[in-house]
Formats: sequence, structure tokens, C-alpha cells
Amino acid sequence: MLFPRFWHGMGMGAYLRLLQQNHWAVAPRRWPTAASIGVVSAINSKYWLLQELFLGSKIRRTQIEQQPIFILGHWRSGTTLLHEMLVLDQRHTCPDNYSCFAPNHFVLTGGLFPRMLWFLMPSHRPMDNMKLGWYTPQEDEFALCNMGLPSPYLTIAFPNRPPQNEAYFDLESIPPAELARWKERFTWFIKCLTAKHPGRVV
Repeated sequence: MLFPRFWHGMGMGAYLRLLQQNHWAVAPRRWPTAASIGVVSAINSKYWLLQELFLGSKIRRTQIEQQPIFILGHWRSGTTLLHEMLVLDQRHTCPDNYSCFAPNHFVLTGGLFPRMLWFLMPSHRPMDNMKLGWYTPQEDEFALCNMGLPSPYLTIAFPNRPPQNEAYFDLESIPPAELARWKERFTWFIKCLTAKHPGRVV
């Protein structure tokens, strides 16, 4: 089944930085994919501007009344199952695949685009056959990637390059100014989630 690359959710600035940091090392057979991401990233930036125009003040006023619940664990250790179980509690909310795919404008577009693009998302994860869809829970780390923040997950985009941003696994060695920016943007994402679906974020 046809489905988009996760990087199609990036804004243009984030995508150009990703390419530059990896010395534009795109294999020729991936040029069409890279070009399509570039086109869609420009569209994402446009929708980010529209969200800022119409909903920016609402997002900034949103209060995070309860501290988020963080699930920590190694890959393939059951964290996805635990995440899905916790969000069954109706007092909780969570990042889903669409908000992580399009973190820059999902508050504006999340009610429409996933319904229009339902056919692009496989119904189950290939590695464990768990149910998958635009509205199923997802790791917030993918949202940080598409927001243009440093993340170890950016290594996935250029797997033949050296691992990227490994210091962001634990944040302990990040310079204060960079850490403050990371916290500011992460808080903005949590506010977007809360503005869209009030509740304790998992």
C-alpha cells in the first residue's frame, strides 16, 4: 500500500536543515521522494502560518494543568502496548500519528486531513501487527523531528550517515541555550495537544 514518508510532515526550514546537515547525500533513486518532501514541506509551512494566524493565541493561552506522563523503555520492550493501554483512560490524551506527522499544523488540520488521507496509512504495523491509523498513539519524538528539533531519530532519514544527535537521548550534556529552546518547543507541542484534546498528556 502507498503511504507517505514521515518526513513529509516537516516544514520547509526543518527539511532544508536536515538535508544540509547530511550534505545533501540523497541517492539518485531517492530524488523523486526528496523532491516530493520538498514540495509538501512548503505546504506544511503555509498551514503552520495559517494555524498561527487563527489559533496561535489560543495555543499560547492553553494551560498544562497536569504534568505529562512519560513512558520510558527500550525499543521492542512493550512501550507501544503500554501507551495504548494508558490512553484508554478518558482523562488522558496523547500524541497520535497525525499530530506527530504534522506537528506544525495539526490543531488546524487534524479534523479534516486524516479523513481525506485515510488510504495512505496502513491498517497495522508490519513489525508486530498492532493496529495503526492516523488517530492511534505515536511517540512524540517523531513530532520533534518534524518540528525541526534535534533528535536521534533523524538518523532514520539518512541511515548511511553517522548517528545524529545522540546527546538528545538523555539531554544531560546539551548546552543551556539549546536545552532552553528544546524545552520551549516541546512545551509548545504539549500545549497544542492539550488545546486540541484537553486531558493529561501521555
